Amino acid sequence: MWTWLKENHAIISALSSFAMLGVWMLYLHLFYSSYRHQLRPKILITRGGGDTVAARCIVTNMSSEIIFVQAVFLRLSYPDREQVYSLSEADRKGFSPSDRRSELVQGPLRSGDFLDLGSFEELLSSVPGSGDARDELAAADALSVVAVGCYTWHDRLVAAERSFRLSRNKAGQITLVPSRVFARQIRSRAERRKVARMIEHEAGSRESRRI
Repeated sequence: MWTWLKENHAIISALSSFAMLGVWMLYLHLFYSSYRHQLRPKILITRGGGDTVAARCIVTNMSSEIIFVQAVFLRLSYPDREQVYSLSEADRKGFSPSDRRSELVQGPLRSGDFLDLGSFEELLSSVPGSGDARDELAAADALSVVAVGCYTWHDRLVAAERSFRLSRNKAGQITLVPSRVFARQIRSRAERRKVARMIEHEAGSRESRRI
C-alpha cells in the first residue's frame, strides 16, 4: 500500500487539489446564490380583511432594500377582452389614510413596509372610465393587481402581479380566489418591457390631458 502511494503520489496530490478546488467552488456558488437571493426584489400583494371585493388591497415590500412604488395597475379580464386601469389616475376623494403614500399610490417602502390601498371595489370605483364597479366586477372573470417600482440595488423596473379569480359565495357576494399562493414576481426582460410600456402609456395619457 505504502509503495503504491509513493509511486502515485503526484497523481493523488493532483486529485486532492482538484477536489479541494471543487469544494471551494461549491462554497463560492452557494455564497453567491445566497447573496443574490437576498438582494432580489420581492413585492407581496395580498387581500386583507376577508375574501370579498370589500377586502383591502395590501402591497408590501419584502425585499432587503428600499423599493419606490411608482405605479399600481388593475387589470380586469373579461371573456372577450382585458381592461387595464391605472390607480395613479384614480380620484381618491374621501380616502384619507394616515399614511400619505397609500393615498398617492406611490412612495418609498422600506423592507417590511406596506401600502393599504383601500378595498378592491373602492379602487375600481375611483378609476376614471371604469363605470359602475359592481357591474364591472360581476361581468369580469378575473382581477389582477400589478405593482411597479424602482429598486435601490439596480436601476431596472421591478414589478409583481397577483391575480384573483372572481367568484360568488353562497350569500351572492363577489369573492376573490387567488390563482396562486404568492404574487408572481415579474423578472423576465419581455415582461419588464411590457410593464415599462404601461408606464409610458400612462405618462403619455396624462400629458395629452394637460394639453
